[in-house]
Amino acid sequence: MKKKYLLLLLCLPLLVTGCKYEPKLVDGKEVVVELDGKQFTAEEFYEEMKEINGTGVLINLVNNYITEKELTEEMEKDALEEAQAQYDSYYASAGSEWNSFLSYYNYSSSEAFLKDLQDSYKQSAVLENYLKTDVIKEEDINEYYENDIYGEVTVRHILIKPDVDDDMTDTEKEEAKRKALEEANDIIKKLGNTDNVEEKFIELAKDESDDTTASEGGLIENFTNESGLVEEFWEASLKLENGKYTTEPVETEYGYHIIYKVSQKEKPALEDVKEKILDNLVDELLSEDNANLIYWAGLREKYNMNILDEVIKDTYDSTMKLYK
Repeated sequence: MKKKYLLLLLCLPLLVTGCKYEPKLVDGKEVVVELDGKQFTAEEFYEEMKEINGTGVLINLVNNYITEKELTEEMEKDALEEAQAQYDSYYASAGSEWNSFLSYYNYSSSEAFLKDLQDSYKQSAVLENYLKTDVIKEEDINEYYENDIYGEVTVRHILIKPDVDDDMTDTEKEEAKRKALEEANDIIKKLGNTDNVEEKFIELAKDESDDTTASEGGLIENFTNESGLVEEFWEASLKLENGKYTTEPVETEYGYHIIYKVSQKEKPALEDVKEKILDNLVDELLSEDNANLIYWAGLREKYNMNILDEVIKDTYDSTMKLYK
């Protein structure tokens, strides 16, 4: 987690508010601090700050400005709710160590930490909206729809787990796998000797399956490639015709499966899943290396950002070249 830094605003007018003095950067000669006859001017201070972290501070200011311009009321509402939920999660996890947690991440107060979370979620909302409206194209959506959207599948399955434990030798583990595979093949043979396959499958699942679905006849309903099932199981289920079962056991990290396909629904219409597709495409884009840096740069380009300070501009340009 990064602690954001606030820029000392040297471009504000010279004000006297109570006993506060704020220098105005007109010609850079205004004195910021003096000691023992030595004076440090606003220009000196600015140059030093610029060299240390000027580019990062400036870009953060720009990002915050763009965020406020782009943020809708709904986006802000959702961002604040998500930030509060995240804050509550951190607070609950830290418990009595909350103050130590804040100190470790260099936060002076709970309010400062929450504010940082809120800013982060707001910026994320704006970036995601930019990806949806300016980066992702209709052809990307159509391609995802054609290749990655499926009608929901319902199957029954029987799982045979190899009887292994960590104390076994490799040879013993291989023997346990061989026995499990043999048992799975025997079940497939039993299925081939019946007229009512699903009824027999339910019976065998209840009697033989090592899966938690055994009591329900191995039923797994309405899943797709996005449901979190292991890839081998999904692919085998997809290939089956309705009313057919796998004639060879399907091996996964859990063991050996025999799968009977009950049904598959029609593929949903594009308009019904378009928002989900956009969300998935955004997730894919943001999973890329340095995605936030790259796409925020694109959003700043959209706003025609022009850095006039040559030192900061050179630092920014050379940094961005590393990620493009």
